[in-house]
Amino acid sequence: MIDLLNIQENKVSTDFSGYPVVFIGATGDGKTDSINRYLRSVSPKGKVPLFIMFEDRAKAIQHIIAQRVYSIDEFVSIVNQLKNPKVRERFSGVVIDSIDKFEEMASRYNASNKEVEIIEDLTFGKGKRYLNATIGMVSEIRNLGIPVHFTAQSYVRTDIISKKTTNETKLKDTTKAQLFQEAFLVGKVYLDPKAKDAIHSDRLISFRKTDTDTELKDTFGLPNTMYISKIKENLETLFASKYDKSELTTESALEEVTVDDFETIKNKGLELGGILAKEGHLDEAMNILKINIGQDEKGNAKMFDSLVPTQIDLAKVVVLKLEALCTKHNIK
Repeated sequence: MIDLLNIQENKVSTDFSGYPVVFIGATGDGKTDSINRYLRSVSPKGKVPLFIMFEDRAKAIQHIIAQRVYSIDEFVSIVNQLKNPKVRERFSGVVIDSIDKFEEMASRYNASNKEVEIIEDLTFGKGKRYLNATIGMVSEIRNLGIPVHFTAQSYVRTDIISKKTTNETKLKDTTKAQLFQEAFLVGKVYLDPKAKDAIHSDRLISFRKTDTDTELKDTFGLPNTMYISKIKENLETLFASKYDKSELTTESALEEVTVDDFETIKNKGLELGGILAKEGHLDEAMNILKINIGQDEKGNAKMFDSLVPTQIDLAKVVVLKLEALCTKHNIK
């Protein structure tokens, strides 16, 4: 429960493993190995990052703890196992490697369940909502207090009209929201052109957004370019210069979130709607649904059954408004 009377001034976490990051780059540039090296360097003692792998790469990478996933139900199994505190104690975070392959799997899963060839064949934006619901399972991991990191494939794109060339991911907007919104750092990994053995050398990375690399993100103000092995050192130097010790804490940047059950919220809304209808206030209840959930092509209010689990916040708002309507009419 929120208690504003006892809210305290925030302290900045120096547990860098708690700040979600995204490493993007072209095939063969070393995204997986690089993000593993970085996360291991900042992980609390005794903990390691867990890689959820959607393609066969782990066998070629040193010192990686990875689980290959072949289906959405296997991904759900991992999420459920992470709900066990003993399992969570082992890992400093989870890496989705790669988000491109996860998106492909989620799209195929939803398309096959709805008996269409591609998810875009679903009407009235349902395909996007179903995909959002599946990709949204990442939030379940975050709500457990576990930071989620990503790798993503980068492609060269040339605008036909302006001829401008940019490096971008080819992800749907729904997925990009998961990818970039929570991330503190989005960096482009690339090989060191000066290295004698480029493949096995320390990779370079840049988090600084440019006209060419438009999707990069640097929340902290790191150097333009650095080696992967120097990220932790640069973060420590930056934090030491920016903050007084009294302003810092070693506590994790993330906390476990208690999440309401979607089905419970939805059933509460259906119950309130039935009560209001019985008491003669159906039109007012339907107006709340129409304003908040929306209406179909015939102008009828959409019902709770049209919502998906990722819309739980919307469901809770509607329930609160239905409860306020019951209070207005002295209905208990």
